[in-house]
Amino acid sequence: MAANLEDVPSLDLMHELLRRMKCSSKPDKHLILIGPPGSGKGTQSPLIKDEYCLCHLATGDMLRAAVAAKTTLGIKAKEAMDKGELVSDNLVVGIIDEAMKKPSCQKGFILDGFPRTVTQAQKVRCSIYASA
Repeated sequence: MAANLEDVPSLDLMHELLRRMKCSSKPDKHLILIGPPGSGKGTQSPLIKDEYCLCHLATGDMLRAAVAAKTTLGIKAKEAMDKGELVSDNLVVGIIDEAMKKPSCQKGFILDGFPRTVTQAQKVRCSIYASA
């Protein structure tokens, strides 16, 4: 989604305006999809995302993107992964927090693949309320 209408190709402008009008009437939502692998989280996320104008935050994808972009958090995550360690909850929550601030997440988000523990859930909750 383009943040500025100037960035939208003229052929797509009407579609983008209609989408923004539709999205403006939708309530803000913060959704967390949990379930075992193969339970349909990845299948349902795009449907929910489109219906409610949310962004899809898949933690695995975000970690790989942060590492590839060599962000500060991505570099720290890569160091842990190179040592064969788990990426710390604080790093993952930091990456999620950065993603939540993007314009595409203005109406809310679907969090997929995180949290997996009560401690992680508490950290995400604190991050969400700190951003609100």
